[in-house]
Amino acid sequence: MYTNLPGLINTFVDRHVVVLGEAMLDSYLMGSANRLCQEAPVPVVTLDDRSDRPGGAANVAVNLHALGARVSFLSVVGDDGDGDRLRQTLEHYGLETDGLLVQPSRHTLAKQRIMAASQMVVRLDQGSTDAIAPEIEQQLIERLQSLVPHCDAVIISDYSYGLLTQRVIDTIATLQATAPILLVVDSKRLARYRSLSATVVKPNYDEACRLLTDPVGTADSMPDMGTRLDSIARQRDRLLDLTGAKMVIVTLDAEGAVILQREQAPQPIEAKPTTCRQTTGAGDTFISALTLALASNAPVAIAAELAVTAAAVVIAKDGTATCSMEELQTASAAMPSQIEPLANQASLWCSSAERNPSTKEVA
Repeated sequence: MYTNLPGLINTFVDRHVVVLGEAMLDSYLMGSANRLCQEAPVPVVTLDDRSDRPGGAANVAVNLHALGARVSFLSVVGDDGDGDRLRQTLEHYGLETDGLLVQPSRHTLAKQRIMAASQMVVRLDQGSTDAIAPEIEQQLIERLQSLVPHCDAVIISDYSYGLLTQRVIDTIATLQATAPILLVVDSKRLARYRSLSATVVKPNYDEACRLLTDPVGTADSMPDMGTRLDSIARQRDRLLDLTGAKMVIVTLDAEGAVILQREQAPQPIEAKPTTCRQTTGAGDTFISALTLALASNAPVAIAAELAVTAAAVVIAKDGTATCSMEELQTASAAMPSQIEPLANQASLWCSSAERNPSTKEVA
């Protein structure tokens, strides 16, 4: 078991993770607003800067890379300016983009946030959301068949924008049945992935409520952590049955997360204190750190603690951001007192040494 967090985090550099999901271009158009428009009661924003960042599943890939992992990113963009900007942005962050397939008939998914003095005025969304073309689907399937048998983990980041077709999901199910690997799914439609027997699924609270046939409520109607935690805890077996996963981790925003496993008491993970600036991409950071920790044979509770810690790092930043390995090392320095009791818990996944005899475990 791991008792050395720096050593655990250092093993992230040995992990190869395949990320499959919708890539988006997150653009921040920044300026100032000092007057109202004469045509309508809205502010006039005078733009003076622009920042493009990877969003959606691309942000998961960038976060994994920032944490030291080797990443194979599979997605689809259009043959357009936003697709070019996204590719350039990924390359700027050090990601390889040969898995970013181009479908000329599609428009790249993009979100433009108009900012005035650090305040978001409006967000403009655009891009194709219909199913990808059959020939692109086949290319994606062939890439999966080539990469998945040789990686340490797969993350599915599904925004329901047409990439994860039934054939793609069936391909992953076949690969899992042949040689199971660490599979983490983040999707608004988790029931679609029940056949995959995922290792982990990660709904937020509202997504977990919608997944249940008899909803336990909404975040607005059940605001305190005790009530929300208790409600989710009572639905443990149903959530596990509906998703087919070995483990469900429900994120509770500023209140942390709760781990649900079969025949085990629900385990809350407290959020880390932070000066919250925004939450864009925090879930991507959470799932990246969680996956790398589990792939490095960390006990589930420690993996979740690291994931919450990494998410707190990006919440304190502006815009879509990442948590680097160095930042996670620093932020996790406050965790050692929790490590011994948590380390006594069994790991969810088989050790890396069992799957790869050349991989060394951390003392």
